[in-house]
Amino acid sequence: MKEEFERIVVPGSIIKRVGRVRLGEYISNIGRTYVSTLLGVLYKLNNEVGVIPYKDIYKPKPGDYIIGIVVSYAPSGWVIELGTYTKGFLPAQDYLKDIRFNPRKIELSNYIKVGDMVGAKIIEVNRHGYFLLTTRTNVKDKQKKHLGVLKDYYIIKVSSTKLPRIIGRKGNMIKIIKEKIDGEIIIAQNGVILYKGEYNNFKLLQKIVELIVYKTFASSLTDAVASILGLPASEVNKEQEVGDENE
Repeated sequence: MKEEFERIVVPGSIIKRVGRVRLGEYISNIGRTYVSTLLGVLYKLNNEVGVIPYKDIYKPKPGDYIIGIVVSYAPSGWVIELGTYTKGFLPAQDYLKDIRFNPRKIELSNYIKVGDMVGAKIIEVNRHGYFLLTTRTNVKDKQKKHLGVLKDYYIIKVSSTKLPRIIGRKGNMIKIIKEKIDGEIIIAQNGVILYKGEYNNFKLLQKIVELIVYKTFASSLTDAVASILGLPASEVNKEQEVGDENE
């Protein structure tokens, strides 16, 4: 299986049919043949086969957690840069919640300023040219405390296509990183990674992320990350294998 999956494919590469699987992104079914539609790494996860692209723009989807920068004010809210082909819009009434928004009486900059970093969820795509955002959620949402203005974080920005390798199968890679690097790590689906903690730990995290981004397609990536963290490769590989067995 490892020879077939986790290999580099190019547009037109024929992918072997292995049992009944769902087709993920960037794979087409032509007749009885699976074909890659772009350059990337072939993967199989939870009975789904897809391709992690080498390079691609972030494509927002409803439910995504994103971190963006406020770039301007609108009459009834804030315009937020997400690092994709259009911007996001956060309605003032959504953010203010219990305060009735009146644009003649309420100054938006008293709450969120241009240049502020904001965590939000996407609830609608391409509404009037923007992505509609919200900072409201339910109590069970894991990102609840990371919604709204975010301050005092170190920032790392990567292509959203690199996140699957940074997170790893079943979240095992990021789990190991979080266990060995003290502090708070937040990952947004538009490729923004935040860290709050000691500066030396941030530099270590940055080094690991840069390595994963640079060696996205390398088969020895796990060993390299283990070396930086001061772990035997066998320990990291064992965690990854547990994830594979649970697929």
